[in-house]
Amino acid sequence: MSESNFDAIPKHTPPISISSASTEQNHTGSWKYIQPAYHDRVAPCSAGCPTGVDIEGYMAYLRENRIDAATELLLQENPMPAITGRVCNHPCEDKCNRSEFDGAVAIHGVERMLGDLILDSPLPEAVPVLHEERIAVIGSGPAGLACAYHLTRLGYTAEVFEQGPEAGGMLRVGIPEYRLPRTVLDRQIERYEAMGIPIHTGIRAGTDLGWTRLTTEYAAVFIGSGAHVSKALQLEGTISTSCLLGGLDFLRTVNRGERPSIGRRVIVIGGGNTAMDCARTAVRLGAKVTVVYRRTRDEMPAIAEEVHDAEREGVGFVFLAAPERLVSGGDSLKLVCSRMKLGGTDEQGRRKPVESGEPPHELLADTIITAIGEDTDLHTLLSEINDARAAINTWDVSRVAKIFLGGDVAGDERTVASALGAGKRAAIGIDRFLRTRRGERFPDELIQALNIGGIGAMSMARWMDTDPVKRIDPLNDIVTADNINTSYFKHEERHDDHHSVELQSFKETNAGITPLEAVREAARCFECGACNDCELCSIYCGEAAIHYDTNAGRFVIDLDHCKGCGICTAECPRGAIIMERLSGQI
Repeated sequence: MSESNFDAIPKHTPPISISSASTEQNHTGSWKYIQPAYHDRVAPCSAGCPTGVDIEGYMAYLRENRIDAATELLLQENPMPAITGRVCNHPCEDKCNRSEFDGAVAIHGVERMLGDLILDSPLPEAVPVLHEERIAVIGSGPAGLACAYHLTRLGYTAEVFEQGPEAGGMLRVGIPEYRLPRTVLDRQIERYEAMGIPIHTGIRAGTDLGWTRLTTEYAAVFIGSGAHVSKALQLEGTISTSCLLGGLDFLRTVNRGERPSIGRRVIVIGGGNTAMDCARTAVRLGAKVTVVYRRTRDEMPAIAEEVHDAEREGVGFVFLAAPERLVSGGDSLKLVCSRMKLGGTDEQGRRKPVESGEPPHELLADTIITAIGEDTDLHTLLSEINDARAAINTWDVSRVAKIFLGGDVAGDERTVASALGAGKRAAIGIDRFLRTRRGERFPDELIQALNIGGIGAMSMARWMDTDPVKRIDPLNDIVTADNINTSYFKHEERHDDHHSVELQSFKETNAGITPLEAVREAARCFECGACNDCELCSIYCGEAAIHYDTNAGRFVIDLDHCKGCGICTAECPRGAIIMERLSGQI
């Protein structure tokens, strides 16, 4: 992968070694009760990423012009950065400590740029098969592809079975092309096949394969089927079914290349990403679109950027409106909606919509599209899954009966990032399950080292022991904004995506950010929790107790001379030094 575009990046300057000779004969640390210690703590972006990506790590590599290292570190955890950079809801940015300073780092933009570089590089070579066990992967959506990808890198043969005519699952049928071009998806899948992943299409696992074959020919089975069935909206009144469409059915039809006749006035019911996709797709079919949602904009589960893009493309919104009944009037439909207000909170902590008592909304439409959620379709395997005691917690091997679940079917959050994290979790669980059957044993504390941030994401680099960043403390102590010394940072404007409005076609509307902008975004990263040899701890140490150890390759603290004043911790820009209470001290 060429690095010629990044020659302008300033190279890292090696730290200056500072001798501690000034206090060599004068130990000052014997009376202290606390002492500083370097800890490689977890950056909040990584803690918030369901895929478990070492974001701070690949940002550091990018700043150093080490493009191949950055992409490899990214690919260890995320098998499709070109896709997540486009469609992920990027919860990592919601957690970014820089958001409280001058705006979160545009992590998704950097990820997409690196992902596109990967797709532009030569196809990978086939990964050698190291183990005789074969694993069946049901579903070729993000969860299934991630599971197969990681199992292949672990040396297994993972065969993917997809009931649709093409691989991709919900990535192909549920996301419009203006958000995820089919060429990007096709090139990504091509790379998986080049790695040696067999992908079989047009096969229903429960009928074409059969449960007996799945559980006898394969050492383990991963079920990652997506939620492909639109939930029905119960309304008073009877109308032609051609005027009332399910959101996924509508998107699936358009993504096949068809252009259904939906009239000039379209109402989309719902507030999630599927609703936004339906609304923006209907606009491209020439309709004037109104989205009806029973809560306020602040409660919408859709990605904020998608809501903003829908507004920019002319989509209207009616909030605090709950569809009640349909009235057919000639060539049009009338949707009657109760006016709502927000009441107390529900079990998820969201405020419940309750009727306000005001007169109802009455909206006219030619077509109504419902996007109020989706269900899975596993009736052909459901009894077998229950009988096999499928382990949703894939680390708990005692519960595993060869069957692993992930993604929508496991009840995970229905996002691409969560599905990728579930697929990786299952791959680690399957590998441990099979290696345990071969007689290997794993310490119980290993799961603590694998977990990142405590949300269920796991580190494949730590599982494979291929993490290039050998951290002092791999545990999940997360750096918060008050651990960052912002005095050492200057305000810099965030580089946002470049958008275009293409309402006459399904051409991609988000061009992302340029490679140079991505480098500048990487430079905005606070490097939370990671020592980058900035030397400030050594410079500010009044006892010269901190110096660079060339053998260790990092700064070390001479505790015989440290008096525990904590200046190094206070001055550390990145929260990479903590003060620890000495054992036995009050």
